Amino acid sequence: MDIQDYFNRLNVESQTIFTETISEKEKLGTLHHLSSCVYEYAECLLDQQEKEILITVSAQLESANLNVVLGLYRQAFSSLRLAFEMGLASMYFSANKLELHEWLDGRSDIKWSSLVDEDNGVLSQRFAKAFFSECSEYSIKYRKKAIAVYRKLSEYVHGNNETWENSGLKLGYNATLFELYCEYFTSVAKVILYAAICRYAKQFDESTRELLQFIPEEFKEVEPIRKLFGQS
Repeated sequence: MDIQDYFNRLNVESQTIFTETISEKEKLGTLHHLSSCVYEYAECLLDQQEKEILITVSAQLESANLNVVLGLYRQAFSSLRLAFEMGLASMYFSANKLELHEWLDGRSDIKWSSLVDEDNGVLSQRFAKAFFSECSEYSIKYRKKAIAVYRKLSEYVHGNNETWENSGLKLGYNATLFELYCEYFTSVAKVILYAAICRYAKQFDESTRELLQFIPEEFKEVEPIRKLFGQS
């Protein structure tokens, strides 16, 4: 087969998946809204390096969304995991500047185990108590969620056998994987936002918090966050 014909055929198949996926307007709108929330939150950060990392996270979330609408489900899960790592790493680096600069110049890597460490990670009670003490008890739930979702995403990165059975080797729309992706994406975005709130929200002035009124809407279940942002 001519190489152009081969890739044109793949493109046609992918565009068919694209057409079917974008019919899920409400779900895709939610995904885009959450990645936009990460971007808008990043824009409020004063430290330029920390802001740039979180903006990159938002772009990576959108990259994952592009993959999923084209039917590249494994790539979507992989991109989502990368965004998850970077999102929590941005909070970790904000409190560990030496490690930030070692990472920036390529002398160290992001270590997931450090990010979710029970005693010192960004979802630990210690971290919350340092920056937003009222949220410390809620961090237990978000840490458990982070670990569980990361494990699921890693199955697609590492190629666990059942992931090949689920996704197959041929391009095609998969409603089950799309629903799963939406579920994981929502969890990833909200955990990143939760960690960012714990790290920075107390430092924002009232006018900045006014710009972020999507936060109490997304975290209605976390009373300290609602109260900080002026909602009962």
